[in-house]
Amino acid sequence: MMFLDPDFILSALRTGTPLMLVALGVLVAERAGVLFLGVEGVMLTGAFFGVLGAVYMDDPWAGVLTGTLVGMVAGLITAALVVWLPTDQVVMGLALNIAAIGLTSFLFRLAAGDLSQMTPPLNFTVPESLADNAFFAFLFGVPPLTWLTLVLSVVTSYLLFRSAPGLLLRSVGQDVKAARSAGIDIRVVRTVAMVIVGGLTGLGGAALTVGWVRSFSDDITAGRGFIALAAVYFGRWYPGWTLFGCLLFGIGESVAFRAQMLGGNPHLYLMIPYVLTVAVLALTGRARAPREVGRPYEGN
Repeated sequence: MMFLDPDFILSALRTGTPLMLVALGVLVAERAGVLFLGVEGVMLTGAFFGVLGAVYMDDPWAGVLTGTLVGMVAGLITAALVVWLPTDQVVMGLALNIAAIGLTSFLFRLAAGDLSQMTPPLNFTVPESLADNAFFAFLFGVPPLTWLTLVLSVVTSYLLFRSAPGLLLRSVGQDVKAARSAGIDIRVVRTVAMVIVGGLTGLGGAALTVGWVRSFSDDITAGRGFIALAAVYFGRWYPGWTLFGCLLFGIGESVAFRAQMLGGNPHLYLMIPYVLTVAVLALTGRARAPREVGRPYEGN
């Protein structure tokens, strides 16, 4: 059965990992009360600079770090515009996406000769003594960034729902007036949150290019940032269900890749994960977001 095939499971994990990382970022942003519509642009920027770092430094982990750091800078810029000014969060998000498409496309053409090569692979090496064992071969076949994603999801869940900083962040996203009356600095909390969010989103972009495709092309994210946004709505702003929604998209994309071997128009098969996402959202029904999402904060 296809869904029990280890290669298929590894493919679903590999395609779902970038989404999981980005969705964790979106979840934190909206729990803090920031509508993060610029997620696609930040993910695309992290994807480009991840490849750039991996190629120029000949080290995939350097590329992952570069993508993450650039994402953090993008998160800080977003915070400066939507938290401190504040700019309209919808307009700012759309503008960031458009700017990222233009910037990465321009820089890609400047460095096209250098980026024509594949980045170094980012995988575990199976010890020869364990290579014949199917179980250990599967475990070592799981991408390193997938293991990192699982760790980050546990850490995020703990910090959000079982720690004082998480309570503080959720209070900012749920009721600004109550949080301010408790002496919480709304702008500082949201700024710190957006730097973390940018790092997670940039890491998700690097996971797409460095950890999976190992190259870059124009608009390589192909709407995956918005799919991660949809996964957060599907998961009701809880990490566990959000990651499950991302995994569904990963399964859909893996099915699409395998279905192309049947012949026919490949674009029809590539629609599968997106149609699956729309169907899941339609069946999920209306979700209630944190109360302050999208509302600009203009207090002192």
